Amino acid sequence: MRIPKVLLAITLPILLVSCNVVKMGLRHETKVFQKSGLHAYTFTDKAGPHYVWSSTAPGSADDGRPKLMLVHGITSQSLMWGKNVKSLSKDFDLVIPDLIGHGKSIAQWSGNSVDAQVAHLELILDSLGIQKPVDLVGNSYGGAIAANFAEQHPSRVKTLVIEDGPASDFTAAMADSVARSVGAKDITDLFDPQNKEEQKRLISLVMYKPIKAPGFVFRQINDLMKAKAPQTSALLKDLLMHEDQYAHKTYNWPMPVYVFWGEGDRLIPLQVGKGIARRNNLPADLLVIFQKAGHVANIEKPEEFEKELRRVLGE
Repeated sequence: MRIPKVLLAITLPILLVSCNVVKMGLRHETKVFQKSGLHAYTFTDKAGPHYVWSSTAPGSADDGRPKLMLVHGITSQSLMWGKNVKSLSKDFDLVIPDLIGHGKSIAQWSGNSVDAQVAHLELILDSLGIQKPVDLVGNSYGGAIAANFAEQHPSRVKTLVIEDGPASDFTAAMADSVARSVGAKDITDLFDPQNKEEQKRLISLVMYKPIKAPGFVFRQINDLMKAKAPQTSALLKDLLMHEDQYAHKTYNWPMPVYVFWGEGDRLIPLQVGKGIARRNNLPADLLVIFQKAGHVANIEKPEEFEKELRRVLGE
């Protein structure tokens, strides 16, 4: 019996809305991680769980591949690297954590949140038994965390790559100006969307090209973000409170450092990446600019991103 087209037209939207497309996407990325040979591990201390995906089990013998740690940005999680793990896992022993306040890691911290995140990454490396230096890549907020980890633990980092990360040269005034450009009151308001329209304005700053999706998809993204809204708000407020400590910071990095940036990043504009390079006396060729990419070149231009990453890590 053939289902009438008119019935399909009525029922299909209902079926779509009843599915959580966003959660389906996360399940898909989880399978991609697993098929790429990664396993999820949780290390628990008195503060709670510290969650990470890793190519090798804790304490296992070194297989000779270089270690590569990938650190996500704020409101995200380890699965944001889903477009990259299949390719990168062929050549690298991957370590991909959920930061504090994200994914399945602990929700709370004490003291300066940046230092807490740095300690979190150190705990994960120690728990996995990784002593050799890692290549360290951080996107967005994760780039700032990676920058500070590299300075605090230089013997543990072989090469540092900051991808669109506000390691310095991004003030609260600049962040608020970006937020107001799309109608938000300030940066904390931008990252606390209350409906699908406010969710769209945040995504419009992240992606180079607008995302075309039904309204219910943006609502589902919004619902997912709301679950972590208290942590996101607390992390942002803590960063703003310590603005003087980071916005004008010159780092002491003994290892090679590269700055990757999307030419069309509207959330943290290219001028910030140029400022980081200039402030830290990085040669011009260590600033890699991705054309027609926004805040997440690893997602928008995965092949180009991975090509450049392999190039700089091989130098």
